[in-house]
Amino acid sequence: ATLDGIYVHATPKVFEEHINEALTYIEKKAPEHRIMVLKSWNEWGEGNYVEPDLEFGHGWLEAIKNTIQ
Repeated sequence: ATLDGIYVHATPKVFEEHINEALTYIEKKAPEHRIMVLKSWNEWGEGNYVEPDLEFGHGWLEAIKNTIQ
């Protein structure tokens, strides 16, 4: 969920759902416009990261793997 651009209750499962929604959106575009950008790898201070952490382990990376294989 978002609150003024801030994600709350973020989990790898919710992240995976978000990726799937983005993929559904871009699949309707011309092939040269099917682009999706990962915002941040390690912006810990802003809460934008997919690096392994103590809470979810590799969950963020697994979410990506599960959706774009």
